[in-house]
Parts: sequence; structure tokens; C-alpha cells
Amino acid sequence: MAFERYGKRRPGGGAPLRSRRGRIAQNWWSQRFVDTLERSGDRGRLQRGRTYARAGQVVELRVRPGAAGARVQGSRPRPYLVEVTVRAWTASEVEAVVATVVENPLLLAPLFGGDVPPGLVDLLTGIGVDLLPADPEVTYDCSCPDASEPCKHAAAVVYALAEQLDAEPATALTLRGVALPDLLRRITDAASGPSAPVEDLALHVAAFHRLAGDLPDLGVRDRVPGRTVADGLDDLVLGPGAAGIADSLRPWYVAVRPGDQEGTRGQPPGRQSRA
Repeated sequence: MAFERYGKRRPGGGAPLRSRRGRIAQNWWSQRFVDTLERSGDRGRLQRGRTYARAGQVVELRVRPGAAGARVQGSRPRPYLVEVTVRAWTASEVEAVVATVVENPLLLAPLFGGDVPPGLVDLLTGIGVDLLPADPEVTYDCSCPDASEPCKHAAAVVYALAEQLDAEPATALTLRGVALPDLLRRITDAASGPSAPVEDLALHVAAFHRLAGDLPDLGVRDRVPGRTVADGLDDLVLGPGAAGIADSLRPWYVAVRPGDQEGTRGQPPGRQSRA
């Protein structure tokens, strides 16, 4: 959307929030995210920010690892550029998250479904890793002349973020610097354990093909002249009451046995040619 020229100020342009009155945040994670804003923000600016967000004046909201950016249509024709930055997890914090999920596999199903289960948040809090940021971990930057943090435009972006958190809880992970697909890949790799390097695998395959020596004796007995498969049949194979069946089958096996005279192979008894 082009913002460079307006005949007059437009009241919106973005998607209005679903919440038309009362609290914007509906779920516990988005409520905690908004609480961080409302503890430090000016009441008047927060009220104006909610009005902007509900009117659809937050345009092009985009979340990326560690931050969210948007354009907010204010009182001037040109929208203001806003960026809300959240402290990203350190490498050790991400490793702690991966280890926590590996040790608690029941958390995997919700994560693969794009949800962030409350149990994960509680477990992480227990080891000193917070999913939802505290006030000192959030910074606001806006191109408007108001030096307050947050200004009404930044507040509008936070309220829009809160509604996105309701719809997509994994947004909280992205704000912490970890995209959900990447986190799931790391969890899967950690759960499956270390794999042998490709070089080692190639060496093992080469060693296998260099094995020398005769094949082991498989215990297959030599064929006994005059003996057929029927001679190996007994009551254990044929079942109770099968006495005499092996004798009846023997002539048929003799008839199809390789090595018989030409012209008789494959012919059942009684149909062999006579000289």
C-alpha cells in the first residue's frame, strides 16, 4: 500500500481488531503481554492507541525474530513508522527451551499444532527463562515527534500484536528471536540423539565390503538321492489326521523333480510316456 500521498487523513487502511470494546487481549499470554505495556504507559496515550488499533489504523503489521514493525495512520497524512523490539533469547536460553521440551514430550503435540501450552511457560519460568517479556525487555521506536515510550502509535502496535498473539500464540516465540519451525527442528534433532558423521559412515561401509573369507556354513543339508520334499512332511506340518498324505504326494514330487528323464519331467503319475 502506498502512503506517500493523501488528499486528507485516512482513518484506517489496516484490518480493524475483532475486539470492539473492553479488553483487547483475550487469552492469558496476550493479557500478560498487554499488562507489560499498561504498567508503564500513559493512560491517555494507551486509550488513543486502543482506538487506533480498533479502527484499523495499524497497517502492514509484520513480526520478525526479535521485533514487530508496522505503519500507523495518525493525525497526519503520512503514516508513522513504528517498531517494537523485544529482547531475544540468548543461545543458552534457547538450549534450555529445547531441553525442556525434550524432557517433557507431551508438549510436542501443541507446539507442532502452532500452540504454546501454558505448561511450557510455567516450566520455563521455573528455570529462569521467560517467554513473555517484562517491561525492561521491550523498547519502542516511532517516527512521530512524541518522545514518550510508548507513544499512542506504539501502543496501537502492541494492541494489534496482542490480538495476533491470540490468533497465533507462536508469535511470542518469534518475538523472542526463535521461529517455531526452527525451534521444532532443533527439538527433533536433540530428541533423536547425535548421528554418526558422514565420513565415519562411509568408512564403515567400505570396511564391510572389504571383509574376506568364506561364507559361514548355513547348515543346509546336501540333497539325498531318491528323497523328495514329501519325505520331510510329518504330522507337525500337515496337522493331526494327515497320515498317508505324504505317501500320496511323493509320486508327484518325483515327477516334477529336476534331473528326471527328458519327456517325463513335469508329468504327473499315470501320464508318463512309455517306451
